Amino acid sequence: MPGRLAPGRSVPPKKAPAKTRSAPVREEVAPRKVSRKASNSGSGGRGGGAAGVGGEETVRVPEASGRRVRIVWLKNVFGLFLLPLAWVWTVSFVGLFGKATVHHSFWMTEDFWFFALGGILWLVAFSGGLYANGTPPLLKCYIFVHEWTHAIWAYQSNGRVDEIQVNDDHGHILTNKPTALVTLAPYFYPAPCVALILLFALFALFYPLEVAPPILWGTVPPMNLFLGLMGMGWSFHFTYTIWMIRKGQSDLRMHGNFFSIVVIYIVNLMVVTVFLVASAAGVEWKNFFRELLRNSEDFSETVWRFLCEVWAFGRSLRGAGWE
Repeated sequence: MPGRLAPGRSVPPKKAPAKTRSAPVREEVAPRKVSRKASNSGSGGRGGGAAGVGGEETVRVPEASGRRVRIVWLKNVFGLFLLPLAWVWTVSFVGLFGKATVHHSFWMTEDFWFFALGGILWLVAFSGGLYANGTPPLLKCYIFVHEWTHAIWAYQSNGRVDEIQVNDDHGHILTNKPTALVTLAPYFYPAPCVALILLFALFALFYPLEVAPPILWGTVPPMNLFLGLMGMGWSFHFTYTIWMIRKGQSDLRMHGNFFSIVVIYIVNLMVVTVFLVASAAGVEWKNFFRELLRNSEDFSETVWRFLCEVWAFGRSLRGAGWE
């Protein structure tokens, strides 16, 4: 599976590093007594966690597995408390996009349609690959992006990456920082879009795309081509994220499926909000935060009224003798 991280223990030095293994390790948490066996399987090294893509799953139960189960359970409970944020942010985003569409005709702009065209083109290619071959196109490219996204976030977390492996249908990394952000980063961090933005910013230092002449036989302005590529990049990230979540990833199980899915949804929605505010005319952050505050107040009042009604209903039952 693309990228899955698991805490582990340091592996003692070995005389001859193993170069092969029978199956790629997807999730490995090795106690001290089997650490050498983990090393011989090809997953050893100084890193404390492993992330993998594809292959048979090999899971070694750690000595403190009970503690880990309790932590995962607590994270899933915490995911419940994130649901109000997900709801309020969703309502605010829909309201903001609706206003941009109605009052500013955002959906009629060239920017929107070139972005949407790029997204649709990739969606057609993705669906066609699944239908024709059973696997989506550019799978190895996605695995490469997935594993390096894990690695980048591990480095940003002041962690260490001891191994990165990318194969045709699976891959993994070894790191000593298998935190929730590092583990879930590929599912909410649109690396293709970030790379395109960095290339655009670098190119703009020498020649702004806004004033560049049309390309592709003088038919497409470079800025519109950039937006089309951004749409393809976002669709690439979105389709593979949905596809991999449906396959059941140990990335998600490591921190609790429910908690992981809620976090992935919220952060992706935040990223889309940033794109909308940055690109839509007449949409500003102050308008969005005003909408967010209003919807938060409405949600709080609704929850409070519901709790008051439940309390009143309970008291009425108690008064009627239903003790």
